[in-house]
Amino acid sequence: MSADGLLLLTVRMVNGVASPAPAGRPAHPARRKVTIEDVARAAGVGRQTVSNVLNGSGRVGAATRARVLETVNQLGYQPHQGARSLRLRRTMQLAYLMPPVQLQPTNLIMMQFLQALLKAAAERHYRVLVVPQEADPSDDIRHLAAGRIVDAFVLSDLQPRDRRVELLDALGMPFACMGRVSQDLPQHWVDIDNVEAEAEAVRYALDQGFTRPGYVGYMPADYWDAEREAGFRIGLASRGIPGDGAGLLRIDGADARAEIRSFLSSARPDAVLTGSDKIAITVYNAAAELNLSIGRDLAVAGFDGSAGTELLNPTLATVVIPVDDIARRIVDRALRQVDNGEDSGPGDILPARLRPGGSLPPRPRTGAEGH
Repeated sequence: MSADGLLLLTVRMVNGVASPAPAGRPAHPARRKVTIEDVARAAGVGRQTVSNVLNGSGRVGAATRARVLETVNQLGYQPHQGARSLRLRRTMQLAYLMPPVQLQPTNLIMMQFLQALLKAAAERHYRVLVVPQEADPSDDIRHLAAGRIVDAFVLSDLQPRDRRVELLDALGMPFACMGRVSQDLPQHWVDIDNVEAEAEAVRYALDQGFTRPGYVGYMPADYWDAEREAGFRIGLASRGIPGDGAGLLRIDGADARAEIRSFLSSARPDAVLTGSDKIAITVYNAAAELNLSIGRDLAVAGFDGSAGTELLNPTLATVVIPVDDIARRIVDRALRQVDNGEDSGPGDILPARLRPGGSLPPRPRTGAEGH
């Protein structure tokens, strides 16, 4: 008997004993498995187009890709991952090396990035193996690469001469990064324009009527901190304001609230631009200790767009890092190398826009000069 002709039997429980279903009473029909042809027909494309979308291969337009993926979700199509993995000789896994700083519960933006990465990988039928990174991750990288445990690596928190990138390049392993790498290394990265994003936030604050903006950022140990600080100055200069405006404060996290409280008392800015949402929240706390009302006595803007900032009172105006778009592009760049052995072209620089909030309203006509 052929597989298609197999007789299907159902059973029912009678007094706790399984017995065949009565003759003449049809069993519940088995639901037919959705096929790739069903998806192609429903999406109005060819079978090969569906295959290209699911495998991340070939040339498929963004609108067509979105329509195919939506149809896949609507029909509940599930490719056979075991067969697919054997056919493609892939593990269907990406490794994400997570630096220790990202395990801190206050690092909300990188947790959002990880969630976005998991989602973007799942859309391509990949899983993400999260590897807590040691001080020297070389052994982990070599182990994962030599054992063919993953198809590609995803990195973040990049440094100018990043040893992880150099090692992956030497091993010939596909990888993609959130953040830029040195020009002499493969440019498999996606990043934001930190300078222009901060400069735009400064111009927005000036357009709201604030005349003495100050800046609070981290000691620029990382390039993005230095770029955001530079963006603050560029934003001021673009409106003819020399120097650092009301002043600039660099913190190292040891006693940030006390340092910010002292800065607010001495520099007396009417608006504070910051290098992160975490710093902006600390400004909220320091201002409360000085009996300054955010949005009325002092305007504040953050940088990250991390979860929860809209729950602050007032809501925090903040530059939003587009983590969903970044994650999708990173997965695409990594899988292009897996599929084609290369990912040519420069890195991707994406814009990051200020999301307005109650912390940066139009400047009140009265009561703004007394703090």
